[in-house]
Amino acid sequence: MGYFDTVIGQDTIKEQLTELVQRQVLPHSLLFYGESGLGKLDMAFGLASTLVGRPVFSSHKGHAYLEQTAEARLANGESQKKIDAEGLPLYMDKGDVFWLRPMKQTLKVEQWYSLLQDHLNVAGNGNRVVIVEDFHTANAIMANAMLKTIEEPPSQVYFIIVTDKINTVLPTIVSRCMGVAFRAVDDDSIRQALMKEGITHNIDQALLTGHGNPALVRQLAEEQNIAMLDLAIKVMDALAYENRWFTLISLWTEQLSREDLGELLHWLRLVGRDMLALKNGATQAELQLPTKTVQLTKLLSRWSTKALARIVPETLQAESALRLHIKTALVMDGISIALHKARQED
Repeated sequence: MGYFDTVIGQDTIKEQLTELVQRQVLPHSLLFYGESGLGKLDMAFGLASTLVGRPVFSSHKGHAYLEQTAEARLANGESQKKIDAEGLPLYMDKGDVFWLRPMKQTLKVEQWYSLLQDHLNVAGNGNRVVIVEDFHTANAIMANAMLKTIEEPPSQVYFIIVTDKINTVLPTIVSRCMGVAFRAVDDDSIRQALMKEGITHNIDQALLTGHGNPALVRQLAEEQNIAMLDLAIKVMDALAYENRWFTLISLWTEQLSREDLGELLHWLRLVGRDMLALKNGATQAELQLPTKTVQLTKLLSRWSTKALARIVPETLQAESALRLHIKTALVMDGISIALHKARQED
């Protein structure tokens, strides 16, 4: 089994990275970017494995490794509640590959300093690799601390920065990294990979809504629904039909994590775009969410073109508020009020 076998598609990236490693000209800092679900983290593990010459972090997205780590933390006396709520400052595979994940949904500068002081400032044997997951959750202090390191990296240390939101990354970091853009994967590659995994039902229907995103297609094929997409339609319905819209939406969203709310805002944008398309005569085949056509058509009479056009700017503004670490409840209240006002004004 090859180091990149868990990544569906992205063959050009696999070939380019492998060639750069073989020619010993791989840049010391790389930035993997593209929407969630396209295989960036698994590609980072594959590249790290190639650089150190062995598989790292066990399996697909490191799930097995994380489960083993959680079991060890439990055995060491930590509570399940703490383990569920907070990751470790640093995950490590045999002292040569390091994995920084958000703690309480945020990458913290203390994690970076711990990595530098305890590991990278100590001489190593051979290549070492640092994978920074979900870099879009890092604050400015963390980003600037990283910048100083990648400008003058320690010998034989490679940094792989992974983000779903390239627009939030400091331009100074972007300019010092080799950017690797992850794109949608062709349907045949996804179909073959899922069938190899034993997933055979609902694939064609899932591919219609998945739009080349392997993780999303897999979820749709296995579960036949996406919780945040269904919630987005539910919110649009409440804004259109319910007198108690504010109370209902607050109750539905009060327990959402920052990550879940970001996903909800994404689906609200797609719902709004599809409704605009339907108003302009689009066919089901032209929609982003073709399996939701009946539900969206039901809402059309209650949403004007002008009101629907407000969804994109309002949700983008809400995402900016999330990045400033404004409370999720306040962000959701703000977007609900803004969309209700847009609908009422028309």
